[in-house]
Amino acid sequence: MSYEGYSQLICSNNHYWRIDCDELDWLDEKDYPKCPVCNKKHVWENMVNITNGSWDDKGNRIDGFIELKVKKKISGVCSCCGKEHVCEITYHIPKENKKWTKTEYQN
Repeated sequence: MSYEGYSQLICSNNHYWRIDCDELDWLDEKDYPKCPVCNKKHVWENMVNITNGSWDDKGNRIDGFIELKVKKKISGVCSCCGKEHVCEITYHIPKENKKWTKTEYQN
């Protein structure tokens, strides 16, 4: 049997990134890649299993993905094109790996 999936990660500065399960197979947690924005270690992880798809026949999410809440979004105007772009996004860290309610975040 094969496994397909990825990990959702958030660092101590609240940046979010994902790592494919194939990249994690040979790594100990201490050797995980650091945040691509600030180079900090992750402080929160959630594994998403897409082996059998992400949705059931009724449209319910079955893969364990957690929809994260944006904490802060910083935008800026590009000096090359003059358009506004998102420069940095930070996210609240879930207290538990489950669906959100209004108060279920650490920071």
